[in-house]
Amino acid sequence: MKRFLIALPLALATPAGAVEYLEDGPYARQRSLILTVGPGATYTERISGTSAVSGLAGHLDLGAAITVGYEGDEVFLLARGSTGRPGEELALITGYRSVFGSESWRTFFDLGVSVRPISGPWLGPRIGFGARHTLSDHFALYGGLGFTFGFGSGLRADTELFTGLQWIIPVGSAS
Repeated sequence: MKRFLIALPLALATPAGAVEYLEDGPYARQRSLILTVGPGATYTERISGTSAVSGLAGHLDLGAAITVGYEGDEVFLLARGSTGRPGEELALITGYRSVFGSESWRTFFDLGVSVRPISGPWLGPRIGFGARHTLSDHFALYGGLGFTFGFGSGLRADTELFTGLQWIIPVGSAS
């Protein structure tokens, strides 16, 4: 009984936030390097000087990310090559991907920056959201919708649909 009286105040004093929840799966208890590849489509509206260009372009994304924290959030860098009505472009996109959910289907929200060094130059914010389906401990499919605004050689706005495959490579512990 004496031990119970000592343990009870300690248990009640422990904040709920100090309890650590670890899920099973490819993002749990470990850092992961994530390599991505995938196609997509972008619609662009661009104004530069007195000319305006708009149109649809296909793109290919190649990227890498590293997980941060315990929830599978990612810091990512992505190279995007595109061709279509607005012309050939190269974009470098970096940002933070916040991931939600704990099952094989998860949703995400991206907040980042896009740089187009060749066709502009253009620099601006990017937001995106989508879903990811984990196929195994090492592979996942993803897709989503993103919006980019660019400033520099005029103004531009891009709406993008993106899809792809992620290769998840464990590289160490998250703690």
